[in-house]
Amino acid sequence: MRDSLSIWADGANVVHQLQRFALPTLPLDFSYLFDRAEDYYISLVGQLFDLLREPTQASQNADGLEYGSWAKLANSIAQVSAVLNSDDQKSEMGAVSRDSALMAAVAFYVGGYTASAYVTLRGLDRAALSDVERACVELITKPDSPESSWISTVKNALRSGDGASIKKVILDARRDETEALDVGPNEWVASHFLRRLLESFGKKNVRAVLPGNDPSFWDALVNSFLDRKPAVWDFFPSQVDAIEAGLLDSEQTYSLQMPTGAGKTALIETILFQHLSQSSERVAVVLVPYRSLAAELKHSVASRLNRMSINTRCVYGGSVPSKDELDGLETARAVIATPEALLGLLAADPSFAEKISLVICDEGHLLDGGARGIGLELLLARFLDQRQLTRRFIFISAIVPNIEEINSWLGGAHETVVRSEYKPTLAEFAMLKTTGNGASAQVQLELHPHESVDRSYTEKGFLSRQNFTYQNPVTRRANLYNFDSIKTQTIAAARRALAMGPVAVFAANKSGTQGAVGLAEELIKQLAYPLDLPVPVTRMSGKTDLEDALVFMATEFGDDWVGTRALAFGAILHHGDVPQETREVLEDLLRRQVVTLAICTNTLAEGVNLPIRTLVLYSVTRRTAEGAAVNLLSRDIKNLVGRAGRAGSTTKGLVICANPKQWELVKPVANQEAGERVDGSLLSLIRKLQIYLIRENLALSNELLEESPDLHALIDGVDATLIELAAEEIGDDELLTLARNVASRTFTTHLGTAETAVLIGDVFELRSRRVAQIKAEGRLSLIRDSGARLRLLDSAERSLFALREDWTDETATIGELQESLLTWAWALPDVQAGVAEAFKNAPVEMTTVSTLVTNWIAGETFFAAAQAADLEMNTVLAAHAKLVSYALLVNIEQGIALLQELVAETGGQLAPAVLAFPDSLRRGATGASAKLLMALGLRHRRIAVALGEQLGPTMELFERSEVVIHARQLLENDQDGWIERFGRLVVRNTLSDLQKAE
Repeated sequence: MRDSLSIWADGANVVHQLQRFALPTLPLDFSYLFDRAEDYYISLVGQLFDLLREPTQASQNADGLEYGSWAKLANSIAQVSAVLNSDDQKSEMGAVSRDSALMAAVAFYVGGYTASAYVTLRGLDRAALSDVERACVELITKPDSPESSWISTVKNALRSGDGASIKKVILDARRDETEALDVGPNEWVASHFLRRLLESFGKKNVRAVLPGNDPSFWDALVNSFLDRKPAVWDFFPSQVDAIEAGLLDSEQTYSLQMPTGAGKTALIETILFQHLSQSSERVAVVLVPYRSLAAELKHSVASRLNRMSINTRCVYGGSVPSKDELDGLETARAVIATPEALLGLLAADPSFAEKISLVICDEGHLLDGGARGIGLELLLARFLDQRQLTRRFIFISAIVPNIEEINSWLGGAHETVVRSEYKPTLAEFAMLKTTGNGASAQVQLELHPHESVDRSYTEKGFLSRQNFTYQNPVTRRANLYNFDSIKTQTIAAARRALAMGPVAVFAANKSGTQGAVGLAEELIKQLAYPLDLPVPVTRMSGKTDLEDALVFMATEFGDDWVGTRALAFGAILHHGDVPQETREVLEDLLRRQVVTLAICTNTLAEGVNLPIRTLVLYSVTRRTAEGAAVNLLSRDIKNLVGRAGRAGSTTKGLVICANPKQWELVKPVANQEAGERVDGSLLSLIRKLQIYLIRENLALSNELLEESPDLHALIDGVDATLIELAAEEIGDDELLTLARNVASRTFTTHLGTAETAVLIGDVFELRSRRVAQIKAEGRLSLIRDSGARLRLLDSAERSLFALREDWTDETATIGELQESLLTWAWALPDVQAGVAEAFKNAPVEMTTVSTLVTNWIAGETFFAAAQAADLEMNTVLAAHAKLVSYALLVNIEQGIALLQELVAETGGQLAPAVLAFPDSLRRGATGASAKLLMALGLRHRRIAVALGEQLGPTMELFERSEVVIHARQLLENDQDGWIERFGRLVVRNTLSDLQKAE
């Protein structure tokens, strides 16, 4: 775009933003845009036609124009059209005309922004479209049943793989364009657009990009693409770049740097389909860092692959797999799992590792993710050391500047690193800044503060006293709501931004007045007064859906919990302590835009796809438990702001930094600077260990390793690898050699110094000697068969085993078992660390936690648990997330796994209730039928418990399909009764889950 026109476009964009914020007046600075709007519009249209004259490559923009410039041109055409179509050009934005919408969509589509093109035309009135215009619109919007014969032919050709028909349609469009010259300008313009759209489509449609000489190979995948809503007919430029770089043709290791929202999920699905369809002997694993991301992929990628007859399962429960997770593992072709869950599978079935021919590491920057990162690195090193196996790695991340180093570590070559700067929607930046005092105090909005003077703008009256002045209903006097705090300004800015679409407010901390909970309280407090700001509940759709969700929230957490109260006002509270079942309910409300305001922590950046238009950063500085301030890394901020502007929902996003003192932390991201390196949490830990040993003048020992909770992630990962290696026929010296070989394959050794390489080697050597000792004592099989952590062995033998006289007693009650198991686990360092974190170092009795466990496994609500334990709801949720479903679950399931082997050595067999306890703790239910229903996919725990009680324990003997049928009949036969007990949302979701499970 020409410089002069670009400057006008920047100014018009500012006006557009201010209009969308519904400010009462617009600045005089941009009056020229209104006075000469027609000239500006003509210039933009001229620029579009100039660019459309040049041919476009599949993964490049026409005329060398940057991706962002195409989007800028498209947005500018739509914006000025709105100005020209308004009744009062200086105060109100009108509707985008049909012709302008089509031109903007063409610019988006040809420039690679197919999702933005779709959004631009989504609400277009198609009644008066000509046949050629309809073809243009349908090529972009991809309807299920195209009315245009052009597009019907194209869709059928995509489905059948008939590339010749697509080429013929393009030739016909060229001929039609030539003939249209003799008809008139309007006809020629439409034909010109169609020809350029089809030529662009011809290069980037899924059939044109997918490699191979046999189109039928891809039929199942392409049909899956075509049948989605919205359908997928073509690839994003980032996906095209990766495929053209040989990703699907090669068996080499690849590393991909793809911005958030650039299509990595569809690319992962394509890689899995291609790899697994080539041979029935192949098995692939996808490693994801969080349970929430695994849960999302279960409902998307896994579900679709299963429909394509590729047996795919998701495993993200605990570190010891359940019977349900192990059943049928030998037939699984693809496994989506967290690293710790996959380690559990490999421990339970070591032969499964030998089948794995492809490892995809998603969100790979989590190598720096603390204990998760350590576990991930050691797992990858373990795979790398299995040199006798042919195995390919695909490493994917949006924010790793040194991705070449990781690719080299995994065995990739220089040419197998693919970087893409393409992002399907663009993010703009702004900052809040308070000026003046007293009556003159106001909050200004600085748009594009990182840009040059001619591209930035300050709106001085973005928030003023007028917005916070209200009439006291008693005294009828004007009162002022204090708006001095950053927190108040953050929520007010988010409310103003609601006019543009869904808004997320981010806080680096979860609890406290300065965290997400405090922000939710501030919103509720503001809405108690009639302030001159948008009210979230009036900006949403689907009143009945909100009411249904409120019934669910009130039942689960009570009317007084801040999350329930926030939802009543039209906002969701989303953070790591919110149970997964509830997160999915809240995410669905936001995804469907029933609710358009979210207050969240970094759970927003964990890969969950939500349609966020504006992201307001309250704080990018996190407070530790000790009160110290820790700045978020630039790469983490970059990953976070990548959530602003979601493809298919909006054409651009806006990021507002609410605290001007923290702008310097956000500015590098706005300037698209490279973030911090990823060196791995393991290297960081080894360096700290190195310094500690020198400072304290200590020698490294197994005792030191096992007594330091900070080192447990390290030794657990090392032990898991060595236990697998320590086959019966291997001697101690050979085990030591193998241990050092694995140590040499870590990223820590690849990247670190000679000293850190020696130290990680020493850790592996010490743990190999510990494994050798266990082997000499004849207890290696006990560890291997149980899949438990080696460091728990002594505690299980000496403490847990002795807590009950008879672990085989089938008359033992759940309460008795719980007391014994909790007594043992309470003394473990991991559990005590979880207690300290959940209760913020406040003293707490084991009986309090036991009450929470009792209510959880009995299928009670969190509200009931809070009342029984006499705890505040936020504390209950923290205890559940960090203790009940994590620290206690992980240790108790491993303790019972060891106990099972210990009892077997005495010739006994654990009582069924003992064996069932870990799954009861994981799922929050004791009945076999209820747990089976949840394993089959029922997302709502309490109704699964109730259905299980009616089905009876004998239902576990039936085929799964029969269980599903009986459960569905129970619901359908008395749907009103179930709705009265559990609410419409739960019943509706459960019927949907049962239908999917059939």
